[in-house]
Amino acid sequence: MPRAKFTKPPGPLPAIGQIHRSEFRFRDDQWRELAKLLPCKLVGLEVPPDAKARFPEKVKTIADCVIQATEEVVITYLTASVVISESPINAANNRAAIRRLREALRPFVCGWVDDETADIIDWRNLDAKLAARDREIAQLRLPPAKRRILAMLCQSIEVCVRQFVCANGATVGEQDMLRYVDTVLKFARIKHPNIAKHRDRLAKLVVPSEQLPH
Repeated sequence: MPRAKFTKPPGPLPAIGQIHRSEFRFRDDQWRELAKLLPCKLVGLEVPPDAKARFPEKVKTIADCVIQATEEVVITYLTASVVISESPINAANNRAAIRRLREALRPFVCGWVDDETADIIDWRNLDAKLAARDREIAQLRLPPAKRRILAMLCQSIEVCVRQFVCANGATVGEQDMLRYVDTVLKFARIKHPNIAKHRDRLAKLVVPSEQLPH
């Protein structure tokens, strides 16, 4: 992370209408490979007739539903990645924004304006709160934004799979879940801890450490 004094306050995020949704689809062979990683029961269950209209024609089984939902999660991640890269928000530039506002408050804090002007805002409490927040952020050890949204992606995939599994009376083990997430990320060309070399690191992304059994 760059040093705070060299970081500018974050700029505005783009308007919703200006955010272009990323495009992503699994190839047919990748789709089949992912289906093999899901519980067999999901592969054998067909989508109920009343639900077929909500899915593309290729979605025929519950396993296909999982993969279709996984595609949407990946698209959301890819879209968010672009937004974050263009308008990054991190601890350093948050502190820079606080410092800029506190500097703007100096005429009020130092008594350089008349009382009537000073009473427009509650500058004493505001400056104190900003100073406290600055100290709080300085003590935080947050991972970079890219890692945070990668963790959100991994956990969203896990939740997606788990919901379909539980709703259809199937089960999925931790290793199978990690293999599915690892394969999804590989097919989407998203950099991540490879399961073969860094299984524990991947597991911490899929299931936050505070939720892991002790």
